[in-house]
Amino acid sequence: MTKVLSANFMRLKKDKVFWIGLVFMFAAGIFFPVMRYMDMKQTGTINPIDNAFLGCVLFIGIIMAVFCSLFIGTEYSDGTIRNKVIVGQNRNSIYLANFVTCVVVSLIMCIAFFVPYLCIGIPLLGFFIMTTKIVILFILTAFLLAIAFSSIYTLISMLNHSKAITAVICILLAFLLLFVGGQLNKMLNEPEMNMSVVMSENGQEYKEIPNPHYLNEGERKTVQFVYDFIPGGQVIQCMSLEATNLPLLPLYSFIIILLTTGIGLLCFKKKDLK
Repeated sequence: MTKVLSANFMRLKKDKVFWIGLVFMFAAGIFFPVMRYMDMKQTGTINPIDNAFLGCVLFIGIIMAVFCSLFIGTEYSDGTIRNKVIVGQNRNSIYLANFVTCVVVSLIMCIAFFVPYLCIGIPLLGFFIMTTKIVILFILTAFLLAIAFSSIYTLISMLNHSKAITAVICILLAFLLLFVGGQLNKMLNEPEMNMSVVMSENGQEYKEIPNPHYLNEGERKTVQFVYDFIPGGQVIQCMSLEATNLPLLPLYSFIIILLTTGIGLLCFKKKDLK
């Protein structure tokens, strides 16, 4: 596995997608606090550093979808994976080496955002309003979320021969997860009562009526669990800094990592390498 990992990291030095993603995340880390500072100066409103310091989670799912699918897909298209097996490399080692490579890249991408954001944001916007404990929990959530995305995309990429199809599936999945997360957030934020215009003897009156889309207690618990569990839901919660069950989010990401990696190892062992 060490040799496979070493070869993967050597490839990273020349990987254009890796460097483009890295530059993008670094630039985003500079752009977010600078734009907030300019907005604060123009409008006079207070823009604390807290508001966008997890902006990396909005991009990491998409960036890793592109990177994992193309990085691993290239190994299939070039016949590298098949050659590794022929020369005696263990399939588990091949899978885990690619997984570790993608994980390291995802963490580097997050760090590339955090470092300039904090270095520029703290002098411009001041320190965090949130407690240190909450900040650390959110950062831990972001890192494990990035790893969870990498684990999902590694599973898909390692079980599919076609680089193009893999890229399409991973990118569509990234956007689908964000869409589902947004929809679940909307469902949970539905008000219990709505204001409606009612005709009476005195004319039009405003009256509160029950909202048919409001979730009852059982439905709310189910939707909240799914919202907390899926990566798309965690992205929305990190971006809004509104997480009802924040300590559970890293745990859910860890479960996703274990499940997808376990399934990937089992399926890759049985995969016919063409």
